[in-house]
Amino acid sequence: MKQLTVIITFCLSIVCTAVFGQESQNEILENFESGKYSVYKLDAKKKFVKVNKAWPLEITKNGSSVSKVLVKRAGILDEVFEADVAGYPAYFSFKNFRLSFIKNYAVYYEWNGKQEAKTKYILVKPGGGFSGKLESVNKNIAAYAVATFKNQTSARANVKEQKAELAEAERQKNSLQNKPVTKIDIQLISKPTKVAHFSEAIKYGVVATLKDGTVLKTPNLGGKIPWEDFILTNKGCSNTIDEVRVDENASKLPNDQITISVTAKYHPILKALKNISTTNDVSIVVNQNGFWGWERHKHMTVFQGVDGQHAGRADNLVIKVKTVSHKQTGSKINKIEIYNTTDNKLVARYKLLPQTELIVNAKGGQGDDGRKGRKSESAGGNGGNGGAGGNITLIKDPSVSKLNITINNSGGRGGNGGSPYYSTGVKGNNGVSGSNGRIINQTKSVTLKF
Repeated sequence: MKQLTVIITFCLSIVCTAVFGQESQNEILENFESGKYSVYKLDAKKKFVKVNKAWPLEITKNGSSVSKVLVKRAGILDEVFEADVAGYPAYFSFKNFRLSFIKNYAVYYEWNGKQEAKTKYILVKPGGGFSGKLESVNKNIAAYAVATFKNQTSARANVKEQKAELAEAERQKNSLQNKPVTKIDIQLISKPTKVAHFSEAIKYGVVATLKDGTVLKTPNLGGKIPWEDFILTNKGCSNTIDEVRVDENASKLPNDQITISVTAKYHPILKALKNISTTNDVSIVVNQNGFWGWERHKHMTVFQGVDGQHAGRADNLVIKVKTVSHKQTGSKINKIEIYNTTDNKLVARYKLLPQTELIVNAKGGQGDDGRKGRKSESAGGNGGNGGAGGNITLIKDPSVSKLNITINNSGGRGGNGGSPYYSTGVKGNNGVSGSNGRIINQTKSVTLKF
């Protein structure tokens, strides 16, 4: 008998796939109308029982397609189920729930990542009844859904193509292409008080004026001109739409200003410029620290025993400073170049007001803690040694009268010794702290190539 039940269930699955798998919800819903549907829910024994109150359903049809189904759950709660694919829907969805119509009833269910259905309610046409079993309903709706998904390929392609066509029509409607534009302007939305390396973004939009006086704007100004209508050639800042940030490299700011530059793609003779002087007053932190002991494996091959790993020493740096005049405001600014002599590479080039702080960290890494000792040993692992601080050479041009710089190049602390395996043993030795780096101050003529 059990084998017969399995065979019948399997056959029902095949029948559903063959019969219903070829039909979309649009086709099935030709036999359904809006109205008050009888509702069956699961009781404690996982059997369907009829609830006292019918649920109104409103089926919205556009020709032969059904776009949505409004379910008034419990007769009062509006739940709008939308078609998954308009041209060939397999179900209608609302939040985490789905609704699919099969035979003379609708299944209100959840769907999991294993392509399995979990039925919550059965909604039956007015005047109808239901006596099915939960397991069969779940299998039937899953078989229908999976089969219908396979037939959605062309429908999804059509929907994608329609969306692309609508998007292009919308773009052309709002584009400056083929419109009589007389001028374009850049309008700042927000300009921070500080315009410097690592300052907040400057937000802007574009305004276009047509020959008849009509004013069009980019979306961030409340309009609909596509940003694709403009060519950006910004200088001294990022080359992005909506907002820009000051370049972190002072060599990209030869005139101590940023320039937002916009050209109309379809009217290349029309350009707009907005120059904004830098204020050079945002504090900067530069880190060239040694690695910590626990990070040693990222830098070299490590054979880990009970002893903690030694930390890395910080890099040696040469910092050159020269005072010049701001090319827009005439105020004094410091040009600063930081070069890593350990790795032979340029770290940074900045322009800062003399009173604006620059913090340079070249601290040795902290040693790794020792591990707990082994059974065969009387002591815990030794802590790793801390790394040495970097040596800093600070070269100031005679033009420098004020420089707000803080240099941190202390050695790293040694790691703690590990505990022994047995309480009668001894704790491992703490690692030795790294030596502090030297700071060498020099005053001599400085030439900076930026």
